[in-house]
Amino acid sequence: MERFQHPITDPHSRVSRNIMVRAARLARSGAVPGMTAEDIAQDLREHLWRRDGAFDLTRGSYDTFADRVIGNRIATLASPTERLRAERSWVSFDEPAQQQEDGEPLPLSETLAEADGLNGPAPRPADEGFGLVRDVRRLRAALTPACRSVADTLVEQTPTEAATTLGIHRSTIYARLVSMRSAAVARGLEVYLGATPTVPAPGR
Repeated sequence: MERFQHPITDPHSRVSRNIMVRAARLARSGAVPGMTAEDIAQDLREHLWRRDGAFDLTRGSYDTFADRVIGNRIATLASPTERLRAERSWVSFDEPAQQQEDGEPLPLSETLAEADGLNGPAPRPADEGFGLVRDVRRLRAALTPACRSVADTLVEQTPTEAATTLGIHRSTIYARLVSMRSAAVARGLEVYLGATPTVPAPGR
């Protein structure tokens, strides 16, 4: 008797062919930077496998169920938040990180110390750190001039010192920090944020 092979693992099944075709189409679209068609196909298979127990034969065929699950997952992968997360998580080590003295681009792999990969502490992966730099640059460019000046000043100074430097009240510093936080959340960068800073209202 021929042994049953699940449609997810059977390379000749309609489900597997659909996964490969849709993964290739999504990869070509550029909606998920850093993920190849093979990466996307593997993600779709794993996602479908995790939801396999929800299949109800009385409500339709497995192919129809798989089409719906795969379609939902593709929509999620192509969403702006997932796209930004993919850019942070999948950065090629061959991508230019900075320029050398002769003007030639220096790949990310050449900027990492060997110790970082052997026994150095790494609270965040190096490629994710590079993605963080890119995210911060995008966020800074999107800020209003007032918020940008506060952000630049806070790199080296405390909120109290920044207020003195900029000639504004300390509560204004915190108000602009809230605006910057909202701008970060709107761009899917809340993964980097800590607690919202607060300050009592100034006395009269």
